[in-house]
Amino acid sequence: MNTQTNKEFYQNAMRNGTILGAVWSIMYLLLFAGTTNMLSIFTCLVLYFTSPFIAAKLAIKFRRNECENRMGYMQAWTFVFYMYICATLLSALVSYIYFRFFDEGAFFMSLQNMLNESMKIAGADELMTQQIKETQNIIDNATTGSFVWQIMNNNLVSSTIMPLVIAIFVKKNDKQAKE
Repeated sequence: MNTQTNKEFYQNAMRNGTILGAVWSIMYLLLFAGTTNMLSIFTCLVLYFTSPFIAAKLAIKFRRNECENRMGYMQAWTFVFYMYICATLLSALVSYIYFRFFDEGAFFMSLQNMLNESMKIAGADELMTQQIKETQNIIDNATTGSFVWQIMNNNLVSSTIMPLVIAIFVKKNDKQAKE
């Protein structure tokens, strides 16, 4: 790749990563709202399971439009990897802004309330009650920043694994392109 083509390649990866990041941001916002709304949590799950397919679709669209329908595995992996990194950064930023300026502790309070209700269940044994109390302590000690860092860390782990798999389905060599 020459310098101009290389620049366009990464700009397209960033643009598509921004689209994927918007999907992830919506998914996280629905997750945060899902503690009180089952439709939100269901929609969040749908977005979670379809996001690798969305990433693949964006990469295939790039391959068809910009690469003459040919893309090797390493090029596909690089493109999807950069998409995932950009999506990670955008979704972490949106999550931080949500917690910092809009949530005011509502998400953590609803988690605490759900755990309190779980302890009141008639069949809860001592071990389960102890585990719920430990989880409540973890939530009590969690800060907005640490929670957003955890989300970002999880996304970075996905960014190392998912592009390896998605690139298999995105790549298309000269032999496949002629068929």
